[in-house]
Amino acid sequence: MNTTLRELTGNRRASLRYLEHCYIERVVLTLKYKLVGWPKDIPYRRFGNIPRREQSLRRLLALWDSGELHFEPVTANDRIAAKLHPETIIPGYRPATREVEPVVSPADSSTALLPQALRPGGEPSVSGILG
Repeated sequence: MNTTLRELTGNRRASLRYLEHCYIERVVLTLKYKLVGWPKDIPYRRFGNIPRREQSLRRLLALWDSGELHFEPVTANDRIAAKLHPETIIPGYRPATREVEPVVSPADSSTALLPQALRPGGEPSVSGILG
């Protein structure tokens, strides 16, 4: 991976960083490349610290050899994400999931929670929409 990153950037000292803040700063923002195709179930960290190391490394190597795991140039949106929400640009990023219970009206109507102005047959008005 380091050899490819060096070839892409023309920087013979370029190397992939595994600490998240170093990856963002050095690889994404400085070298302007990102690693794409990292599996979501393998945490992005130094290879020696990956769970089920041998199995995970074989899988990563297969993905790299197939081209599914590869470097891409960062976009303007990637640079913005790296600054505002850096976790989203880390290889294999998985958004935190939380369960949200739906709010159900006692009337159990699909329109019960809409302001009167937005209900079928309701009169549209600015005050009805803005509440």
